[in-house]
Amino acid sequence: MSFAGGKWRKEAEQLVVKPFRLVTTTLLSLLLPLSFLLLSRLSSASFLFSLTKSQPQTESSFFFSLFLRANPAVVHAIVSSISVYTLVLGLTTKITATDPKRSIAFYPHVSIAWLILFLVQISVGLGLETTISNGLIIGSERNFLSRLVFFFGLHEVMLLWYRVIVRPVVDNTLLGGEDGQRREETVVERVALAVSCGTLWWWKLRDEVEALVGVAEAKRALLLLLPIDGNVNVIFNVGTVDFVNWWLYYMVVTIGMVRIIKGSLWFGMILLFEQGSRRRNPRGISTASSTPSTLHFDDQGDNKV
Repeated sequence: MSFAGGKWRKEAEQLVVKPFRLVTTTLLSLLLPLSFLLLSRLSSASFLFSLTKSQPQTESSFFFSLFLRANPAVVHAIVSSISVYTLVLGLTTKITATDPKRSIAFYPHVSIAWLILFLVQISVGLGLETTISNGLIIGSERNFLSRLVFFFGLHEVMLLWYRVIVRPVVDNTLLGGEDGQRREETVVERVALAVSCGTLWWWKLRDEVEALVGVAEAKRALLLLLPIDGNVNVIFNVGTVDFVNWWLYYMVVTIGMVRIIKGSLWFGMILLFEQGSRRRNPRGISTASSTPSTLHFDDQGDNKV
């Protein structure tokens, strides 16, 4: 009976738990790129409403004004911490590391990961709900190459968010383990994360996320064009939030550049290794296969003698 029960449990895990775990981890991992979308929309809305000196008349105006006037310190702090940690790991880890989880030196406790995930989910959910009907975008004309580099950096930050925060929480809930470090990542999980991040980036982020730098650049341009006035300077002055958004955008771009450079070096090292092995053994003849035949010939010779 115990053997049958264990077999049934494994089959149920294969059919129900693993697909549910894949969908849950993928959706929760998207909270990090959605945080960038929230910060860009709040930055655009704050700038455009400062131009008109009015607030939007919507059904959720109270919540919108709450998110618009209050500094989204929680989202800024969490996203900035994850991004800085990703950049540090990208600059300090070796290119030849086979397991990406071994390079992660710090894993927060499961309770801390629960708290961080809950705060980000509440902030992003309410923030996007209150800004979804405004459609305010302040972009900066970036070419496709710079957008692609930002995407690589965003995907790298999303992977760290997935490994450090999302997986420990989901595995602790579904599998009952202490953390999510014991289970290895599968190819299906990595493909699902890449496809989901790429779809969200192509659908929304590639245009709206540029408001993180577009607002700061627009304010700087208006300060140079408009006449000197005390009230105008106060309205269009680049504040702390604008600078943090600008710094966050270019830090993700730096992470993307580091990833591209390390990937190119890794690919070059593989090519050099294959060329070196071909030069040492151009015909692909194995020395191990020739040794037994020689010994067999010698044995035959000894027998004849």
